[in-house]
Amino acid sequence: MLKAYGKTDRGKVRVNNQDSFAIKSLSDTALLIVVCDGMGGEKGGNIASRNAVNIITQHISSNYREDYDQNSIRNMMLSAVSVANALVFEMAKKDETLAGMGTTLVACVVRNNLAHIVHAGDSRAYLVKGSEIYRMTRDHSVVQMLIENGELTEAEAAVHPKKHYITRALGVDSTLDAEYNEIVFTEGQILLICTDGLTNHVEEGTLLQTLLQTAADEVPQRLIDLANAHGGADNITAVVLCNR
Repeated sequence: MLKAYGKTDRGKVRVNNQDSFAIKSLSDTALLIVVCDGMGGEKGGNIASRNAVNIITQHISSNYREDYDQNSIRNMMLSAVSVANALVFEMAKKDETLAGMGTTLVACVVRNNLAHIVHAGDSRAYLVKGSEIYRMTRDHSVVQMLIENGELTEAEAAVHPKKHYITRALGVDSTLDAEYNEIVFTEGQILLICTDGLTNHVEEGTLLQTLLQTAADEVPQRLIDLANAHGGADNITAVVLCNR
């Protein structure tokens, strides 16, 4: 049985919370999670993330069919992201106070022991399998490119002055090259989907320990507390999904 729990928090520094998330049951055996971290001005980030979450959730819940195969789910998800990107981009074009707004994205549909993930930006999905944690998304960021080119280590990237510069985001351009992947998600495993307000403050080893040692419904608040205890410099969102 799939069970998901999520929370979002403003953090200890930011005036507004520009993160948004949704958990939506698609059927008795399928679940949708969407997490977005907005950017762009005092209100732009909030508008971008909220609209992206709402549009993607509505599009997928309206179009999902139980008889969809894996390719149909992939196409449905990429279509939803494309629609959301176009609409958020148009909103920014029509209102100069929203110019430059955008949002990161992680959308996940879980069904039949398979997780379908679409993402853009530096919000992340993690899989806990046994006693190990695996990052299932690749950051679309300047520092990640430098890491992949061998110019930075992970430790150097964590304190790099451009660590917050992302290379892909929903709503910034007329089109978006979102990344899609599928992962096996079987009984006993845990998925964590979160924004960088969590991962910038809490190391992966601590994420793993918390996910393994805390009741699932208490995990999001516990992770938020940990991020805030380490400064809470950004908005924090954590959604945990268990396959039991």
